Amino acid sequence: MKISTWSPLALALSAALPASADVLITEYVEGSSNNKAVEITNLGSDSVSLDNWAVKIASNNNTSFGSTIALSGALAAGDSLVIGNSSASTDITDVSQITSGSVNFNGNDVVALIDGNDNVIDSLGELALGSNYAKDVTLRRQEGSVGRTDLTATFDVSAEWQSFDQDTFDGLGCSGLSACDGGGGGNTFTCDDQTLTPIYAVQGSGDKSPLVPDGSFESEDTYYVSGVVTAVTTDLYKGFWLQDANGDGDTSTSDGLYILTGSEPVGIEPGMQVCAGGKVKEFFNLTELDAQSNQWEVIDTVGELVATDIEIGEDEALEDALERYEGMKVRLTQSSDMVVTRNFGFDFDAFRNNMVLSHEAPLVKPTQLYIAGSAEAAALAAENAQNQLYIETDTKAPNGVVPYFPGLDADQGYIRIGDVVTNLEGVMGYSFSKYRLVATNEITAGDFVREEDRTAAPQTFADTNVKVASFNVLNYFTSASAVGGDLNVTCDDQADADASRGCNRGTKDAAEFELQRAKIVNALEAMDADIVGLMEIENNGFGDNGALADLVTELNTRFADEADHYTYVTPAVDDLNQGAFLGGDAIQVALIYRAAVVSPSGDAVVVRMPEQHISGENPDGETRQLDKFQRDSLVQTFSVVDEQTLSIAVSHFKSKGSGCYEDWVAGEFDDDPADLQGRCNEFRVSAAETLGNALADIKGDIIALGDFNAYGQEDPMRVMTDYDAASAERKIVTAAGTSIAGVTLDEAAREVGNGFGYVNLATSFLGDEAFSYTFDGELGSLDHAVGNQGVVSKLTGVEDWHINAVESTLFQYSGRFTGELVKSTNPYSSSDHDPVIISLNYEEAAEMFKLRFKNKSVFWVQPAINGNIDSDRPWLRWKKNRKYTQDSPFLQDMGVAYGDTVSLSVRLWGFIDIPCGDAVIDEKTVAVFRGLQCKIK
Repeated sequence: MKISTWSPLALALSAALPASADVLITEYVEGSSNNKAVEITNLGSDSVSLDNWAVKIASNNNTSFGSTIALSGALAAGDSLVIGNSSASTDITDVSQITSGSVNFNGNDVVALIDGNDNVIDSLGELALGSNYAKDVTLRRQEGSVGRTDLTATFDVSAEWQSFDQDTFDGLGCSGLSACDGGGGGNTFTCDDQTLTPIYAVQGSGDKSPLVPDGSFESEDTYYVSGVVTAVTTDLYKGFWLQDANGDGDTSTSDGLYILTGSEPVGIEPGMQVCAGGKVKEFFNLTELDAQSNQWEVIDTVGELVATDIEIGEDEALEDALERYEGMKVRLTQSSDMVVTRNFGFDFDAFRNNMVLSHEAPLVKPTQLYIAGSAEAAALAAENAQNQLYIETDTKAPNGVVPYFPGLDADQGYIRIGDVVTNLEGVMGYSFSKYRLVATNEITAGDFVREEDRTAAPQTFADTNVKVASFNVLNYFTSASAVGGDLNVTCDDQADADASRGCNRGTKDAAEFELQRAKIVNALEAMDADIVGLMEIENNGFGDNGALADLVTELNTRFADEADHYTYVTPAVDDLNQGAFLGGDAIQVALIYRAAVVSPSGDAVVVRMPEQHISGENPDGETRQLDKFQRDSLVQTFSVVDEQTLSIAVSHFKSKGSGCYEDWVAGEFDDDPADLQGRCNEFRVSAAETLGNALADIKGDIIALGDFNAYGQEDPMRVMTDYDAASAERKIVTAAGTSIAGVTLDEAAREVGNGFGYVNLATSFLGDEAFSYTFDGELGSLDHAVGNQGVVSKLTGVEDWHINAVESTLFQYSGRFTGELVKSTNPYSSSDHDPVIISLNYEEAAEMFKLRFKNKSVFWVQPAINGNIDSDRPWLRWKKNRKYTQDSPFLQDMGVAYGDTVSLSVRLWGFIDIPCGDAVIDEKTVAVFRGLQCKIK
């Protein structure tokens, strides 16, 4: 096929040449999908040869033609020639003399009729403009029109063209300018004389239509259905939804059906009785009727149908239940028991905002409950995959808006994971392997039935006198120019810190930072912990202009009493990178504490973590050098009540998102590994082993806390806790190619020994209810606090304070994807991780005392305290001593304690009371009887 390229000079010359007034483009069809056509009509009295003529198309705002459809033969006087897309509907192809895939335009292209001498005979559109002059319409030439030969002249479509609805085809192929039926255009489809198939018979009782043969995705015959329109959708699904008003009374068959039109069905509204015809298709498991090319007609308007309540049977899988409602207008009720398992927010997979529900309870990450690689974990993963219902809107939800919940508000109208959603209506679709309810109504805050609401502060446990917390502060960075902090260790210069993808991982916007700081500080104030381990705070030094100092300074403004103020742990200069930074990552871990409650005992210890430097070949034969790093951990021993010691180790292990050597050689560098532990698992195992070894020689109570980036039953946490190497069916191994500070750790993978025996405090105290994080609609704990037996014996309570994991990310400090949504400084959505709070009771040492009676006489006497005689030992022989302590039952029965004032005496011969005097019970209280006198020394 010859393609001509038109230069501006050639265009100008052609515009000046004489044009034929006898042959014009008389009809232009820019319909749905491939429904594109051009009609050329000979309006003269003589036949015209079209040899070497062509129809040319210039796409968008191009200045040259990219498509050419060659013409030939004679066009008789009064006749029309139709040139249609070869994949158009039969309404077009049946009347087309020429079909070609090049007949393809989108309403903003130039279409020109060119003769054999490259003269422009007629045209639509304006070169280099690309305006949507004819999108989704049929254009028909008005009487008295003349050919348009200047392709660069302003094109006014209304001057010579009459516009009709999209997919109007009834004028194609008729002689002259009018439609075949005399004008008007429109849909000519009818169901008259057709046999109607009930919608429920199209759906059937299985997971696919019985009308679609096995091994095929389309029915062999065309079927006609009739029903009431329940919704019209033009974006997520392009068509409308029909439902049988009466149904067949069989709950195993759906009474609704999706009608595919491929574009907005003009003139269709909910409540209309519509008949449609087409082949039945299983489009990626969605049963639909393909009625493209306007294969439908409106019969009547009967009023909207009442939505059907969704009911899930006992022990029925959610996917099986939703199949029964596919295509129907449905409603969620409290009895449906559909709860939020992923809050409304940005879905990176679909690149749109939506929400996910599950039946009865939010989904839990399988490796939070079951050992990675176990049959139980695999079974729960499969179960979770079938227990999801996406809540969608037809058009993409604007940033910061929930179209079906206009009352969204950070302080009152919020949504939390675990909420039961009620009164939400929509049509049930299926796409991308998930059922999707396309919402069609609006609900209010009261329609979210909530069992676990927000709390203003964490739970207070009785007898607690030391509180320890772990908190990931979601990239608390101060190095941007708008904030004014020092540069972090990875920054080249200030421009790097201010760049959108530079060394600063936090916000560069001053207002967003102020919001972040307020939310984090409000959360820390409410937590009221004595020691807090922090993660994701910028690694820009321990000076006054660092992120750590900024946070602590702001936090201390909330407490008028200096006894409540915090300070932070500063490692020794020799332990820091360049004498200033904790390791080499842009973020670091940190420890803050209340000096009035606890005090550091000795210097902090920096635990250097393994690096991985190794090359490997993936299954495709590609070789790559892997250089991976982890953040240093920080350990500080504190003196607590009565000089007892508590050591806190704060860590932030390698994330699951980046790939390591083991993932590369397994072909899982860009995918979730089969054992569901995420990437770099072995690298985290090496970190866990390194941390455990570093803590091994520390005496006293130990808590290792932080963001371990591992769920409760994944390998790193089992290494820290109860892993039994001898009995384990699946062995836990370290990463290969690791070293610490240049010293080789493991050249090859190595099986680890038994776990370090720490107790996971949250899972021990809270059981299966423990979680601090949500990802992809599944709850689990990445944030942990593990303690030794000394800590366990002092435990009064543990709480994962759910201020973040169950909340919407839309209320976080970042303005990305949130539009004009009003934020709040409240602590909810202050981070993406929940703080873990450990409450402990350190008993004060019992005050020890000794009370002695010394009989230095030759008589037997009876010692008396407050006039009472010890019935178990009433007599004290001559020249003997007697000792009482806080453990003596005689004094315990009287309630005598350290510091009490008591009256002491002796009874000579059992009836003569000789007073010794009053004495304060302390470490050494002595009453001496000699020479018929008793004195206190």
